[in-house]
Amino acid sequence: MGIASNFIKDFVGNYLSAFVVYLCIISCGGALLYQKKGKHIQNDNTFSRIFHTSPIWSIIRWAGTIMAIMVWLEMGPEWLWHGDMGGLVLNDLLVSVMVAIGLGCIILPFLTDFGLMEFLGSYAEKWFRRLFTVPGRSAVDAIASWLGGSSVGLVVTANQMRSGFYTQREAAVIATNFSIVSITFAFVVVDTMNLMAHFYLFYATLIVSGVACAIILPRIPPLSNKADTCLAKYQALEPEITGTTHQKAWRSAMRRAEKAPKLSKVVEGIGLNILEIWLGVLPAAMFIATSGLLLAEYTPISQWLAMPLVWVLDMFSVADAAVAGQAMVIGFADMFLPALIGAELSSEATRFIIAILAVGQLIFMSETGVVILKLGFPLKVMDLVILFILRTLIILPVAVASAAFLL
Repeated sequence: MGIASNFIKDFVGNYLSAFVVYLCIISCGGALLYQKKGKHIQNDNTFSRIFHTSPIWSIIRWAGTIMAIMVWLEMGPEWLWHGDMGGLVLNDLLVSVMVAIGLGCIILPFLTDFGLMEFLGSYAEKWFRRLFTVPGRSAVDAIASWLGGSSVGLVVTANQMRSGFYTQREAAVIATNFSIVSITFAFVVVDTMNLMAHFYLFYATLIVSGVACAIILPRIPPLSNKADTCLAKYQALEPEITGTTHQKAWRSAMRRAEKAPKLSKVVEGIGLNILEIWLGVLPAAMFIATSGLLLAEYTPISQWLAMPLVWVLDMFSVADAAVAGQAMVIGFADMFLPALIGAELSSEATRFIIAILAVGQLIFMSETGVVILKLGFPLKVMDLVILFILRTLIILPVAVASAAFLL
């Protein structure tokens, strides 16, 4: 996935930014047409699935589209469109998100419709249920995120939730604990922070802290309060498969493969998924990510929000606590911002801690947050804020302890 994504971005080049802008315009135009053309369009399931949206999301779509056009044409104030603000979001972030989602939707049916999830899930079921309170098949969601990126894992999870394989609670747990960024992007963060000599320690710490979050968070609010009900009925009514673990894995995979859709249905589903997510996520991500960058750069809000975290960092005797605290807080807007803020710090241990938090916090509104909200997960913005804070509090002591090896 990472190789394919980089190839597409290198091959197509600057045209991808223009394509993102066109998609944002289509998103707003389609939503406007949906509202104005009456019931014969609103009753069209395909059109409704792609363009139906709430008033608040309509406003966000329009605001993001206007921002994208201004950045693309370099119109308006420079503080909006220059390379570290809107230019960074449009040309780097949204291009990467668009390509990752496109590739993820293409591979999605091959992960979910032909038995792979049933096969791997049979082996992982016991451990995943006991440790993380989710089905074993969610291991595939984690693998998809690890190899392809967090958006890919979220697309897989949302598809499984809609099909009735996951309850709403299980889907929320998986989305906020297993949808980690790809190992390729983690590599980029470590390289930016000048920590390549410690990559193995970094990733080991990330795994330990991530597992700790995945064990603790499903058992406390807000995740524990989510409804343990399915959005659709599925094979829970089918005869239970018996035998050894190997036999169950093979038989359940074969049963799923026998019900695989026809090629035409697979292609149609890929197209609809791509359009739905592209047109819903890209303009919203443009608005939210750019707004977050502007607030962080030109207002003291991130400094105010970081104050409690600075006190905690001082308690742990972390060097450059003020900068580190601000970097960790701003990670809620975008995951790469902490790396940019902390890259020049002299303390290697502090840079290491920031890198762990940047990747491990997992929830950032420029990508995963918007995708979670748009794909129908039973999570609201306040839920994401609470989960971001909880992940920070769980991961921070682990990161500080691990950083002690660098001193």
